[in-house]
Amino acid sequence: MRAEDDFTRRAGALLRAAANDLKRDDENAERELGLEKGTFAEYGAGTRPVTWELMRRAAEVWPLDERDLLPGRDDCPAGVRVMRHEESRAGGRVLSRGGEPYYEYRDTAMSRIASYRPEWIRMLRVVEDDEPDNPLVQWNRGHLLYQFTYFIGPVNYYYRWNGVSHCVPMDTGDSVWGLPFAPHSFTSRSATEPACILALTYGGSLLGDAQRELAVLGNATTRALAIPLDEDTRRPGAMIRSFMDAGAVTVAELADRTGLSPERTEELAEGATHPDVEELDLLAHALGVSVRDLLPPRTETADGISLQHARDARSWVWPEEDAPAYRITRLAGDPLHPHTSALQVDVLASAAGRSAPLTTYQHQYLYVLGDEPVSIRWEFAGRQVEETLAPGDSAYVRPQVPITFAATGEGGRPHVLLLRISGWVTPEVRYAVGTMAPGGVDRYVAEDRLWYS
Repeated sequence: MRAEDDFTRRAGALLRAAANDLKRDDENAERELGLEKGTFAEYGAGTRPVTWELMRRAAEVWPLDERDLLPGRDDCPAGVRVMRHEESRAGGRVLSRGGEPYYEYRDTAMSRIASYRPEWIRMLRVVEDDEPDNPLVQWNRGHLLYQFTYFIGPVNYYYRWNGVSHCVPMDTGDSVWGLPFAPHSFTSRSATEPACILALTYGGSLLGDAQRELAVLGNATTRALAIPLDEDTRRPGAMIRSFMDAGAVTVAELADRTGLSPERTEELAEGATHPDVEELDLLAHALGVSVRDLLPPRTETADGISLQHARDARSWVWPEEDAPAYRITRLAGDPLHPHTSALQVDVLASAAGRSAPLTTYQHQYLYVLGDEPVSIRWEFAGRQVEETLAPGDSAYVRPQVPITFAATGEGGRPHVLLLRISGWVTPEVRYAVGTMAPGGVDRYVAEDRLWYS
């Protein structure tokens, strides 16, 4: 199917699903949207393209936003999208800070399907010390996106948290993961050696519908909904209280449901202490939720970052010791984002020794490190494809697409950076899709019928 035809089909499915949700049959939809008789079925089936004017009209007369009717564009119909080093270099641009060149930026492989924004950045400012307050350092103001950074060469990494500035000398293979809106910067420690980074930024669940909804609700509501994760609040109390408010449950009622004393229930609801395992189970059952809904995430960040030096990184062979295809090294990350994985893959297998493929539910970004090319093979929509990626080439890989890497010749081992991130398909969505009635998955992906006979 052509990409434009697929887009039209999915746009029609969203229009049909919206009409079903709002309990409009074809006749009522045509009357309210000002359509000719018999045309709504054509729009819903994707045989007639949904126009911007029709989306605008639907958002006027129905309680919808235009974006509710706008499908995503699939720019990766082959399963993998490759960007060559020459393309990246051709799109390079120099940005100045403080009136002088500071960074050279190059785009690398990305896709409209995934939220990450990967960039290759070369440091043009050279410093001779590791002082965080060096006047040659030009700081940014921080940005919305989370950032994973992989370092290549002698790079100084600067970051600021709660008004305190830090500088950490980094080298090839070191990595860092940072929280949004924290100011940071990078410089080179050498005028002769290449010094650059792969800055892979992504918004995760902060983008999309959550950001749009909170922008409408405003600053005060957003602050009220925010749950800090400092030492005093890493207890389930905030979520217990939220579920109590949602169900209009008093402390006395919750105590009665759980069998805990009112005093103990009050302590747990206020976050004054941690519940034990038995209490968590009692509370979850009493509030009609799962235990996992009450547990706050964990973070190991210090001053807004999680830093991993290559010398201390954990590594292992995969898939097994006796027949290793890869050596995997875990890079910087944080439990706050359990569905983000950053890995360095050292390819051990030749083309003749390919092993079981690497497959994940996450979106994948890959970049060929070092000086050796690598062969990548993948399978998608019944087709098997193989490409050779040169150093500096990058690629995006759709979720659940199996890939294998292999060395291409007699040279050294290829090295590949893999950043894996979740999309908007959260565990909650995966569970919800898994519990649909038989036949529901296909209709969820693309609604194709009126909700009644």
